[in-house]
Amino acid sequence: MAATSEDEKDDNLKDFREAVVQNNNSNEKVSDSESDNEEITKIRSELSTIPFCELQALKDKIGVKKFNAALHGLSNSAKNQNITTLKRKNKNRPREMSSKRPVSKFRSVVPVTKKAPRDPRFDDISGKFNENMFEKAYSFLDNIKHQEMEQVQKEMKAEKDPTRKTKLRSLAQRMEQAEKLRNLKKKRKEKMKERREGEQALIKQGKRPFYLRKSERKKLELAEKYKTLKESKKLDRYMNKKRKKNAMKQRKMLPKERT
Repeated sequence: MAATSEDEKDDNLKDFREAVVQNNNSNEKVSDSESDNEEITKIRSELSTIPFCELQALKDKIGVKKFNAALHGLSNSAKNQNITTLKRKNKNRPREMSSKRPVSKFRSVVPVTKKAPRDPRFDDISGKFNENMFEKAYSFLDNIKHQEMEQVQKEMKAEKDPTRKTKLRSLAQRMEQAEKLRNLKKKRKEKMKERREGEQALIKQGKRPFYLRKSERKKLELAEKYKTLKESKKLDRYMNKKRKKNAMKQRKMLPKERT
């Protein structure tokens, strides 16, 4: 009896495979719906006797798509028929839409062009950035910043709370440093302007133009800086700070002592 039951299972599996092949062929060729339904009912009745583990093994062997197609009768012919019915018979007629697809609440009745944000800093419409014009237009801000720095210094002197006094002192130092950098930048620009005007005057006289390298320009700026420090009697203090800074850099490069 056991042998016969195994033979029956093998026959059922063979029938199932044949049905899968027939169903795949029927997907390519359009067949009658009645014959397909009869085959599906037969296959389902045969599959009811097969254990689940064997069905799972067959599903893994054949594939999920073929298994579902043989079991549920999902053929591409029906899908193709639905697609063909949704096509327009005449180009002047409106397209037929499926009733299964829900209509969205938000419809684009009138097409609205999306407004893209425009940043004037990086847009060519706003024109090119002219640093000299910008500095002339907003030169009044330097006076306001200087007044604010003086106000902070006055508050720092009158303040008695130590925590607030330290905060005001650090703020005043930052403002002083920013003002020094602004003044230094202005001086460099003035020197560059003087050199450019001198070169243009020499070119008008018929001489060959000479352009300073970046390294030579840095050397001239450094020499001018030393000159101003010497006049203000701050050169020694500056040189001591520079030596300490270089010594710290060299100390970091030295190997550490073993413990």
